[in-house]
Amino acid sequence: GYLTGILYLAPANEASPKVNVCPFASEGCKAACLYSAGRGKMSSVVKARVAKTLRFIEDPKAFVELLAIDIQKIVNKAAKVGMIPAIRLNGTSDLPWEKLKGKLGVSLMDRFSSVACYDYTKNPNRAIAYAEGKMPDNYHLTFSKSECNDEAVAKVLAAGGNVAAVFSTKKADELPMWHEETPVIDGDKTDLRFNDPKGVFVGLRAKGEARSDRSGFTIILD
Repeated sequence: GYLTGILYLAPANEASPKVNVCPFASEGCKAACLYSAGRGKMSSVVKARVAKTLRFIEDPKAFVELLAIDIQKIVNKAAKVGMIPAIRLNGTSDLPWEKLKGKLGVSLMDRFSSVACYDYTKNPNRAIAYAEGKMPDNYHLTFSKSECNDEAVAKVLAAGGNVAAVFSTKKADELPMWHEETPVIDGDKTDLRFNDPKGVFVGLRAKGEARSDRSGFTIILD
């Protein structure tokens, strides 16, 4: 019942050595990034994502205005087909979209206040701010576990937030029901994180390069 629009940029500093669009990304995260999964391996897709990222770097405010046009198109299309629009701006990036206000001085969440916006983030400050109700009402954030942010994971869970974790579970197999005394839900059944219960691990099966990861980013199950 949802029509989702997801923005995919070139992650970390793939587009420019001077700008990192995933400032909290770990080495394991970079190596296992979904940037390498599915169509993300195609050279034409890589070039398009790099070009979009460079456009954002060159003029963030103008980029926000272009995004607003695309989001409105999704809102219009959803209305035509009787679906609910949802937007995820950090498909392969980790930018603070709640602070990027464009040339009009208004964030995309405030412009589209009736649209569900959601993202994953490795920025513990953003994740905890969300858990404490300090983000726009229509912006849902899920913290993302890496091989080196266990302390932040504990803080986010304690604040009532959710944490996404990648498991070595194969596509046809069931994810564990619990991880470190916290319930695990199957995050692969739907990408609509804003419908998840609170205080859980969102289990994701390893995809792309994450399937061969041994850095600790992917949780290896016996």
